[in-house]
Amino acid sequence: MQKKFVAVFLVLIAFIFIFNTFTAQIIVLETDEKPVVAWYVIAKWLEPNFLDMVEKYKPDIILLTLFAEDDVVPYHAWYGEYEVRRLVDQIHERGTKVFFSYSLFSRAPYDEVVVRNINIENNIHLSDFSRYLKENEEDQYHRYFDYYLNHGIDPEGIPKILRKPVEGYYIPIGHYTVIDPLYEPYRRFLIDVINETIQIAKPDGLAFDHIRFFTFDEGYNQDIRDYILEKFNFDVYDYIPRPPFIINQTGWREEDRIYYDSRAELISNVTYDVVSKFPGKKFGTTMGMIDPARSNGQYAELQGEIFDALLLMAYDKDPKEIERNVRETREKSGARVILGINKIIGSDENIINNIDAGLRSGASGIYLLGYDFSDEVHNYLLEVRRMG
Repeated sequence: MQKKFVAVFLVLIAFIFIFNTFTAQIIVLETDEKPVVAWYVIAKWLEPNFLDMVEKYKPDIILLTLFAEDDVVPYHAWYGEYEVRRLVDQIHERGTKVFFSYSLFSRAPYDEVVVRNINIENNIHLSDFSRYLKENEEDQYHRYFDYYLNHGIDPEGIPKILRKPVEGYYIPIGHYTVIDPLYEPYRRFLIDVINETIQIAKPDGLAFDHIRFFTFDEGYNQDIRDYILEKFNFDVYDYIPRPPFIINQTGWREEDRIYYDSRAELISNVTYDVVSKFPGKKFGTTMGMIDPARSNGQYAELQGEIFDALLLMAYDKDPKEIERNVRETREKSGARVILGINKIIGSDENIINNIDAGLRSGASGIYLLGYDFSDEVHNYLLEVRRMG
């Protein structure tokens, strides 16, 4: 009887050992995926060597921006449907997937305004620029804005986000200007643009950018006030916006928290209204866990409910900060995080250190902002995938 008990005990131990080993192998197989490598490119700015670079370095995904934040007219309406179809086919022929990318609520014809040498502040918003062209260059007005009129939207009537500048902390309007995300006709217009392009050529997924407020003092439109009043019982018109760096020095007040939380929920809800109309894989750009007032109300936990993966713009020179941002963004969002790499962080060594930091802290891959990186960086990413 004792021998039988020992035999059963030994079999049980062996079973547990085999089960644990098998389970560990499953975990290894499930987590040991090769990191994704993506290139974030703008269709109208592609150089003649682009396809050669795709052939040589074989990124997994091209995030092909067809309606960038500084585009007045989407790519297919400007360059033709044939060009979209041809570009997608040429990328697919090289074994790389294509995600169509769109800027949502930012629309700033900056280059068009600068080349005309007219006041940036007064003409940078789409509605202001359309009015300027209508009054001064009628032929160009039709060239740019007949597309909008044909889609049932008057460009002069597109409302901008109103600001409440704080004395001593005013941020110049610069390159970015935001269309009021609660303006429903513009959301319908965006949906039309996306539908048109995915009918021209079928992408493997979609990506979305410019889905946040750009400055701390934006959002003083009446409809935004009404939205926040109804949902949070908080009147932003009575609130003096506090910059994140001031909050960082003096600490949060309850009204600060409500202000940033309410704007985050607003952006999240209207983004979902657009993004949810389309099936398949969807990526969203995020600034990640930058406290306080995370990136003016762009909260990773809300974006994680909308997107399959987050494209994290963590352009920091310090690898430790990259590790923190990737880790906290993953934890908070529950989504896969693909770390963005921008050449502004410095040398090839800096770039490679940040790649390592991102992957070490759980990033599912890397996306390069552009593709004009050095051979050293591209070859390193090739090697990382081979090792993966």
